[in-house]
Amino acid sequence: MGAARKRPPVWAVWGLLPLAFGGGWYVHQWLGLELSLDSLRDWVRGQGTIAPFVYLGVLTFRQFLFLPSILLVTVGGLCFGVLWGTVLGSLGLFFSGVITFALGRGLGTDWMRAKLGARYPGLDEKIEKLGPWVVFASMVYPGGPMTGVSWASGISTIRFGAFALAVAVGGIIRAFTYSFFGASLVDGLTPGFYLGAGLLTLLLVGPILVPSLRRRLGEFFS
Repeated sequence: MGAARKRPPVWAVWGLLPLAFGGGWYVHQWLGLELSLDSLRDWVRGQGTIAPFVYLGVLTFRQFLFLPSILLVTVGGLCFGVLWGTVLGSLGLFFSGVITFALGRGLGTDWMRAKLGARYPGLDEKIEKLGPWVVFASMVYPGGPMTGVSWASGISTIRFGAFALAVAVGGIIRAFTYSFFGASLVDGLTPGFYLGAGLLTLLLVGPILVPSLRRRLGEFFS
């Protein structure tokens, strides 16, 4: 029987975070990244043959580079089209979610869970019951707080397998939605653009109109 796998000490994870965010901000400034579709599109395309790999890396570590996922996944559609924008986007969202989950799990989960349990009784049970669904919803819903949910999932009792599956499936849907919209921007105000904008609007408004979805959200956050 092999030895039990040990997690890194909590102090090491806490020490890693400021280095990761500080280093990410330095890289952001060094690369001259700007928060605009045109600027990021031109920067990604300027990477030449390695552009897909550079894009995947930036999307994977976007939280440390202070870049919003919505902007990046839309840029994927602009640069690589719907198919490859979806493939690269879903991979980047998955890797990013897993990294964030792992860091959250290393932040002294027992201590933080005890604090949460004292402040919010029954929270563990709610996350255990609805956690994967909430992760999936945060991925699919445009503008959903993916990064925050990934951190919270790492701190919670949700199993990694359930989290990873929710991120993988939800990430494909999210990446397709924004890649479709991004690709539709290439030719301006065409029928494709209106279709992409309509899809985003449907995903934004649709869940609010479904009573069962509103009830489940209320059950989780009550």
